Amino acid sequence: MEIAGNKVVLRPVEEQDREMLMNLIADPEIVKVTGGYFSTSSGDLQMNWLRAMSNSPESLYEVIADRDNPRMALGIIILSHDKEERGKGELYIKLMNSARKKGYGEDAVNTLVSHAFCEQGINCIYSNVLEDNTASRRLFEKCHFKQEGVYKSSICKNGYYKNVCIYRIRR
Repeated sequence: MEIAGNKVVLRPVEEQDREMLMNLIADPEIVKVTGGYFSTSSGDLQMNWLRAMSNSPESLYEVIADRDNPRMALGIIILSHDKEERGKGELYIKLMNSARKKGYGEDAVNTLVSHAFCEQGINCIYSNVLEDNTASRRLFEKCHFKQEGVYKSSICKNGYYKNVCIYRIRR
């Protein structure tokens, strides 16, 4: 399924996205400010994981692509929720360095939120963001998410415990 925004199209992962996925995993800027991966991940593992998750009726695992060039992958966006909490979902987004600060992230988040509220019956979407990830915090604030709390010292990165901010938007 494809979901069109103003600047982006959200589409299923394709074989051509393998390099983009590996670049996201290896990007030191992303690793520094996200929960990241705990071990080295292969392209096959990433592709198989995304394909398997894409078939889940409870969640959306989409590639963010340029609307004018849908084969050009810019990042990934994920909305996960489980059956027990049908009206609530958690949003993740990762953008390639080349796509940052150009409005793609804002359009991708707004497009996915609108789709989730209108088409999936979601009432509340939240995102957990490391406190020092100022770019993601600004992104969610631009998209009308409100910071509703902080998990103190809840994730360990490079031997230091970091706070995680909880951002939430309701229908």
